[in-house]
Amino acid sequence: MAYRDPLTGLWNRRYFEERLNEELSRSQRAGLSRRFSVMVLDLNDFKATNDRHGHLVGDSVLKGVGEFLVTHLRQHDVACRTGGDEFSVLLPDLPAEDSGHLVDRLRRALDTANGARRIPIALSIGTASWPQAGDTIDALLTRADEAMYADKHRQRSKRVPVAARREVARRSAARRVRAPATA
Repeated sequence: MAYRDPLTGLWNRRYFEERLNEELSRSQRAGLSRRFSVMVLDLNDFKATNDRHGHLVGDSVLKGVGEFLVTHLRQHDVACRTGGDEFSVLLPDLPAEDSGHLVDRLRRALDTANGARRIPIALSIGTASWPQAGDTIDALLTRADEAMYADKHRQRSKRVPVAARREVARRSAARRVRAPATA
């Protein structure tokens, strides 16, 4: 049975689900002394990237996300491509209070990495931790998805539409042209 995503080299959904079941069982047996978190990530505007630049570039972006995750996660974390532009990570021994720090660290690293990319990667990220977010896999994944969609909504509300950016740039250029020269 194949457990690797052929494009990114990450683990696939089947492997993620098996490992998540194992981690939940392990944690339930150990009680509150063993905690874990899950993270879900979704590429923002990936369809637009494929439409604008083509599927080969889209594949390159997906590979870039895989490489980014492998580089910036702990060695025992389980990074998986679980859908077209969706990724999930099992984070053993990472309690809720540390998952927010991890997300912040990943965002800073992504900002740095994007400086060298022709097409920047934008990710929405959500986490959920056992047992705070729920005691079943469905509950954990639902909470992580909700957090990811809330992040996606926050990011969209911060974006300025392209037409508005163009208008601001046009007005700024017009002001520079009309501004009197100083000696």
